[in-house]
Amino acid sequence: MLTPWQQLTTIWRDAGLTIRPGVNPAAIREFEVRQGILLPADLREYFLTVDGMEDELDPGTNRFWPLSMVKLVSDELRDINTDRWAYPGCFVFADHCIWCLAWAVRLTKHPREISEPVFQITGDKAGGRMIVPSFTSFVEMYLRDQYSVL
Repeated sequence: MLTPWQQLTTIWRDAGLTIRPGVNPAAIREFEVRQGILLPADLREYFLTVDGMEDELDPGTNRFWPLSMVKLVSDELRDINTDRWAYPGCFVFADHCIWCLAWAVRLTKHPREISEPVFQITGDKAGGRMIVPSFTSFVEMYLRDQYSVL
């Protein structure tokens, strides 16, 4: 049985996307130290399996970012974005339609098996919403239907 991360690589490959090989454990540790967090086991396994997408979109116009692009929402958004500070501890990991909206997962310094909630980030005064309780749930939802995460 394939893991959700292996299922992602299969559907991306079938869509003609370039599969980025997973990162090495040292890259994960460097990210954790730089950001002052610990990746939960689900995100760690994901990034060890596949490092997001190249600069291309899936058929649903979504892009999962490489670890090197993942950053705090407050670092990704600017002062013009009224919800810039509405997602403390949340890191953007994917976007839709070249940043019409994005998704971020809350990360902490505490070890966890499953990540905390995933939020939809809109960059406007209405703010986003919690989509699912974890990154794993987000990927499972995406695997069922790439449009369901919108």
